[in-house]
Amino acid sequence: MNKYLLTLLLTLCSPLALAIAICDDTLPRTSPSSRFLDRGNGTVTDRASGLTWMRCQLGQSWQNGSCSGEPTRLYWQQALLTAERIRTEPSHALHGFGGHTDWRLPTIKELTSILESACYKPALNETLFPRAMAGDGKEVNDGYVYLWSSTPVPASRGVAYLDITSGAVGMRSPGSWAKQVLLVR
Repeated sequence: MNKYLLTLLLTLCSPLALAIAICDDTLPRTSPSSRFLDRGNGTVTDRASGLTWMRCQLGQSWQNGSCSGEPTRLYWQQALLTAERIRTEPSHALHGFGGHTDWRLPTIKELTSILESACYKPALNETLFPRAMAGDGKEVNDGYVYLWSSTPVPASRGVAYLDITSGAVGMRSPGSWAKQVLLVR
């Protein structure tokens, strides 16, 4: 009996058990899979907005229908420069990803357009954005994952970010904390 209880506790506390979004099935989906066109190349296109998203965060790679590896955490300026390099440097591994060279950081409005309001941990559709809660940084270990946007907030000298754990929008100084990045075109 003790072995059974120990196995149950280890299973419930494993990273895989925590990787499944918690959703309220009584709420309508705000980002249903049917709204997106899977391009079969690690990208999805939102039929409502026309935006195409990388399905994996920077640092992860699209393999066998999922995101593998751990996301890279970058400060805001690093995130902007990395997106610039992806657009302009043919030697960059992501240059031409999905057949496109115009990848960039999304605005906060674009990021919130893909939120799944019926879910949290993550507040994203995990079919579209697998392993969104992956990572080994402080945020992930404390149960939070943040994505940078390109939206500056001049009044606070900050930048808007999306907390995909809860779906909340926040603002932070661009050099105060490294966050994860999901690119759009």
